[in-house]
Amino acid sequence: MDSSPAPPALRIPSPRVAEALLMAALGALRDGTLPGWLQRHRGVARWLGRQWLPLVRGTAGEALRDDPGQVLAVTWLLRWTIGRLRPDHAPVDAPITRADWLSRTSWRPMLAALCHFGFAPVPAFRDRYHAQPGEPAVSHLCGLWSVGPSTYYRYLDRARTVMASILRAGTPDVAQRLSLRHDVQALVDGRMGLADDAACEAWHARQAALALAGGAAVHALWHQAQTRDIGSVAALLNGRLADLALAPETDALLERCLARPLDLRTRGDLLLAQAGLWRTRGDAEREMAAYQEALRLAAAGDDALLLGRAYAALGRFHEPRDADRALAFYEDCTDNLWRAGVDDAPGDPALPAPALVEDYVVVLARLAWLFLVRNDPRSRATLERADGLRARHALSLSSLARLELTWGEYWRRAGELPRGLEHMHRALNLYERAGDGQAVLKTCCNLSLVYGEIRDVDRAIEYSRRVLELAERASVEPELLARTHLNLGAAHFWQDDLEAAEREFELALQVASASALRLDIGRAHYNLAEVAYLRFKRHGEPADELRGDRHAAAALEVWPADTDAANAEATRRLKREVLEAPATPVADRLAPQEDVLHAAEMALVRDQRGILAVPSAPEVLVRARLRIAQAYLAVATKEREAALALMHRHGLQDAFAVELGALQSTWERELTLEQQLARRWAGATADLMTAERCQAVLTQVLRAGPINKSGYAGLCGVSPATASKHLALLAERGLLQQTGRGPSTRYVLPA
Repeated sequence: MDSSPAPPALRIPSPRVAEALLMAALGALRDGTLPGWLQRHRGVARWLGRQWLPLVRGTAGEALRDDPGQVLAVTWLLRWTIGRLRPDHAPVDAPITRADWLSRTSWRPMLAALCHFGFAPVPAFRDRYHAQPGEPAVSHLCGLWSVGPSTYYRYLDRARTVMASILRAGTPDVAQRLSLRHDVQALVDGRMGLADDAACEAWHARQAALALAGGAAVHALWHQAQTRDIGSVAALLNGRLADLALAPETDALLERCLARPLDLRTRGDLLLAQAGLWRTRGDAEREMAAYQEALRLAAAGDDALLLGRAYAALGRFHEPRDADRALAFYEDCTDNLWRAGVDDAPGDPALPAPALVEDYVVVLARLAWLFLVRNDPRSRATLERADGLRARHALSLSSLARLELTWGEYWRRAGELPRGLEHMHRALNLYERAGDGQAVLKTCCNLSLVYGEIRDVDRAIEYSRRVLELAERASVEPELLARTHLNLGAAHFWQDDLEAAEREFELALQVASASALRLDIGRAHYNLAEVAYLRFKRHGEPADELRGDRHAAAALEVWPADTDAANAEATRRLKREVLEAPATPVADRLAPQEDVLHAAEMALVRDQRGILAVPSAPEVLVRARLRIAQAYLAVATKEREAALALMHRHGLQDAFAVELGALQSTWERELTLEQQLARRWAGATADLMTAERCQAVLTQVLRAGPINKSGYAGLCGVSPATASKHLALLAERGLLQQTGRGPSTRYVLPA
């Protein structure tokens, strides 16, 4: 991305001066003296070169390589400006009818300028006027229109006024940009001899590559959109979002590509790229609509690769909003990429990786990042799996950079900050080589955080400022902007500048709230609470304590304990830690894996272990042991249910029947006799009695021994006949065993 400072404002000439300069330039062009005239009037070239000539040169590419003085570029621009006078808004070289030439006065300003300055000859209409050989355009047109020279020059004056107003308007609108590009392209086709489709395709592909090498993404987009390789359009959009999100004609070019007959996957990739544009602009509603359309298209065609890409994009959308949903979408993505055959490719490190492998590596990196956000050590296993693919395939620069950036965050959270910096700087270099400006900024944001942690505050602020300065003149994703303000606030916090830190945290909260970025909203409230509590600790102002309490409560509302246990627990401890301990910020660090996966249960276990560590009454210790057992039982239940869900999703019930049976046996072995009987009776008596009556009968038989008909009737509140029927059915099902006959009939548990 071009991060050079914006050029100073150029003074636009007044309407009268602009009209005079325009007429002088057109006159010089007609007389063949335009090169010298431009040399003498360099300000005119600078004026036109601010907005107009870059469009001409970007469209013409190599066709204007031998135009150092911009003479041809200015000529083409002036020709197009005359064409804008056409009442039908068609290109300047579109056919003009006899009626337009002779009868319609609205056409005369354009026709007068076109012919007067030598862009087109006056056609012969001998039934209306016999022109003399070499007759100037003014007398020829006056004769055709039956008007005097004064009227003719009024037509020219009208043309001059409109043309000058077009060029003075500053930034061209989308219609003007595309019109100018189409007119210039028509001239280029003739100049370069691009007569057939193959020549045009090759020429546009070459110009796109040159434009990208020169950092002109919008010109590259124009050229790629003229080819049949629409897949390259999606790739360019994904790689240069920051540049293209603000380019006026991006949306129009994308819509034109979508209007063409495309295969399912290409259309889906374009929709996902379109969603990226809306993400960069901060329009979450339109972003989600594009994702949903891509997902609908992929599902209708059962395209596993496109489904994987759509789910990956939805996971990325939900990362800062709902980590649980993001995780579910990433799982759906990996399922579909496996179905598409990602594990079937043996790979060749000397050859570019297939698109399928690239997608899989990127989603593994994003999944690892999601684990890191929760301080979940599963991130390392995920990254190592991605590294295995890196060893087998030649990945793109962007995919390699994404892996390096995630490894950098991993080592930061593992407490090895120098290693983290090494990986992040490697990612920065790769992203810069790939020309991915948005990713460069994200890496700067992460570098700011690491430099802040090692107390190199100046560099932390420098990297944050790099993002914020660009955000003032370019489009930056809201998530990136919010996190940059958070990191800059942290840098000020480490400098003990609480006012500056609070200001940045408030800005982060505003940005995050506007885009519903739940994770960043919680972080901003947490940081604002920390600042308020620290200020209260130093100055004792009750208002600061209340402010901290409000922000902590807001963070807890964003981070409910059932889904964000670690964040919720940190927020609950914050006030006590700030007020009772030295106010030193604690960096994010990876937690033990079970603490992340089963945070509530492991927190309960830690609390009960603390009780067991201190001598106490026997009943207190027994209760603690039982609570620990209950917590581990809950963990086992969750893991078993997760396995069952995975088996059902992939139809693997039969494949794991033995393992599931063994687990069930272990489960049953750990239950008491009463628990085992209760489970058996509950499943076999649902059609006879309620669960409460079932438990009452079983308890009676276990504790008091045999039961007869009258005892059963009294216990369950049924008639003796019904009681006799129920007892017979229970015996038939093997739950009870009959002993005796007649009045001495009793029922006991089977031996």
